[in-house]
Amino acid sequence: MSGEHNRQVDESDIVTPAERRNIWIWAIMLVVLFAAAAVLTAGALYKNKIASIERHSDRMNPEVGEGGTKPPPTAPPAGANPVRAGIYVDRIIDLSVKEASWPVDFYLWFRWNGTGVDPGENFQIVDGSIESKEKLDEYTSGDERYVLHRVVARITKFFDVSRFPRDDHVLTINIESPASERRELLFVADKESSGLSSRVRIPGYSIYQQAVIEKPHAYSSTHGDPRLAAGTEKVQSQLRMGVWIHRQGSGFYMKMFVALYVAVGVALIAFFIKPTDVDPRFGLGVGALGAVLVNTYVTSSLVPDTGVMTLADIVNHVGIVTIFLSLMESAISLYLYERRGKKLLSRLFDKVSFVIFFAGYLVINLVLPWAATL
Repeated sequence: MSGEHNRQVDESDIVTPAERRNIWIWAIMLVVLFAAAAVLTAGALYKNKIASIERHSDRMNPEVGEGGTKPPPTAPPAGANPVRAGIYVDRIIDLSVKEASWPVDFYLWFRWNGTGVDPGENFQIVDGSIESKEKLDEYTSGDERYVLHRVVARITKFFDVSRFPRDDHVLTINIESPASERRELLFVADKESSGLSSRVRIPGYSIYQQAVIEKPHAYSSTHGDPRLAAGTEKVQSQLRMGVWIHRQGSGFYMKMFVALYVAVGVALIAFFIKPTDVDPRFGLGVGALGAVLVNTYVTSSLVPDTGVMTLADIVNHVGIVTIFLSLMESAISLYLYERRGKKLLSRLFDKVSFVIFFAGYLVINLVLPWAATL
């Protein structure tokens, strides 16, 4: 009996070359899985970032049409009445990514000669609605006219949330005079006087660039005008103010995911618990999984239901998969420890798994925000 017992003890403390090879295979599989996830997700986020930069540039480029597909006519039409116009933003009252809108308080002025046009009376905001408009000043001297308005408007913008919460956007105020086409009225951007007040603040974002331009805006419709032939494009002169914003620092990002990181850390601590202590060994992972699911729901509630896989979704899903794999590892370790009697092999399996899980999860969570940030 004593010899048989010693033989059993010896077998539980021996790791054969074949068993070591199996652990190496498991380790390589985990490394490949984490590496593939990091490369694929970070690559997609990086492509979205480059596409976003190009899209923002196109929106504020007079030489590029809407959507970047059709260049509009940029040559100033002969006979158009030039109207010098500018925008000075006094407040950005709020910004809601989920509601796809942002209210803004700004000054708008027009200066022109002649009486053939009157942009101060009939201007409109494209992709927005005017909530209040007040004429603050008006000036006429001979043929020269000047008018200043204070406007509060709510502008609709469908934000690109693919890199949320490391997103960046261009907020635009688009002014047109619908009563006059571009061949009749041509805005000239007053770049010297346009700008932003030093009081302008957007919670969670930093403003890093601004510009004001004139851009042709073609409508693929005659709007039912009987004077125009079918298929004629109506081209308006548009005054466009652009404000570039991006997420500032890492505070908001960490606030969103600190609970997730703690949950994954708790799940990995289970590797140091004896596999036969089933309640704590598996309970930690199951509890962590519940916490991650709650975090996923909370972060998803901050963006509109667009069906887009955001950076936040990717980070949460990486956490869910990591915890699931840790529970799978615990099941295998329990089998080795209890059914096979391989205690030393079980402990070695746990140690190797912990190192790879920890390193892989750390690396992918450093790479993802880096790839998504400007």
